[in-house]
Formats: sequence, structure tokens, C-alpha cells
Amino acid sequence: MRYTYLGPSGTFTESALLSVPGASAAERIPATSVPDALARLNAGEADAAMVPIENSVEGGVSATLDAIAASEGVRIIREVLVPIRFVLVAAKPISIEAVKTISHAWAQVRGWAQENVPTAAYLPGSSTAAAAVGLLEEGCTYDAAICSPALLNYHPELHVLQDNIGDNKNAVTRFVLLSRT
Repeated sequence: MRYTYLGPSGTFTESALLSVPGASAAERIPATSVPDALARLNAGEADAAMVPIENSVEGGVSATLDAIAASEGVRIIREVLVPIRFVLVAAKPISIEAVKTISHAWAQVRGWAQENVPTAAYLPGSSTAAAAVGLLEEGCTYDAAICSPALLNYHPELHVLQDNIGDNKNAVTRFVLLSRT
């Protein structure tokens, strides 16, 4: 089996995929977006695609719902619930007070951010993992990123500034595994 998922490695979506029996030993192809994952599925580059569809904080994931609606011959074959826990990371050890710009996952940490980094600006990103990995690139324009603790398995060089920063400690995201009909 070949699986595609919203990447890069270390996303909550990859965590959902790794809960599927046999997926950890299968070929896993990270996609840059949900439409990219579905395009890979429709082109036959992957046998199945894992994508986020709904979370307990914000509701339905519009990009996924729109992409599925626009895809013919796609069906849901499995769903996975993943508990969501966020960490604030940086490329180097810095104090939280020094954080001026943060990338991604703002909606699920708004209360924590207002209390701990009230003047920090928010910069959207394609995924929590992509935002965190971006910290390691030369010329990065933000100080910190919000991501899954699982990303640290792939990038231990990132520094955790604060652990468990989600506003809803019981947050979950529902992911669906899609295949062609």
C-alpha cells in the first residue's frame, strides 16, 4: 500500500495514518495540502489518503470538505480520532517574552496566547509541522511555531518553549482515510 497524507512528517495527520494497521511499514508520501493529497490519490500515485475533516474546537475543516466534494470516485474507508496537544517551539532557546511572531494553529491556542504572548503576531502556515520545520530554514520570518509534540521525533533540534498550550485539553481531530471507489 502507498499512503499520502497532509505532511510533512510529524503532522497530526501522519499520527492518524500511523494508527492504521500496516501503515507504519507502508510507503508514506507527504502532501503539501489536502487538495495535493487528493490529487495524488486520484492520479494513482497513492492507494489511500489520510486527511483531517473535523476538529472539536473549530468544527469542519473547510478545505478538506471542499476538496472531497470536488473529487469524483472517492470514498471514506476509515476514520481516526487523534487527541490534539500543542507545544510552542523555536529554532533556538529563547524566552517566551522574546516571541514576537508565531506561526500556525492560532485558533486552538488563542486563550493561552492572549495570556502568555499577548503582543505576538500570528502568521498562518500550511500545517503545524510545516510551520515548525520552517523555523530551521535560513531567513525564517517568525520566532516560534505551534506544533504537535510528535514533530520533535523528526526534528529534535527544535527547542520546546512551552508544553501543552492548547486551550481545550480534551481537543480531538477526526481524520478520514480515503480511497478511490
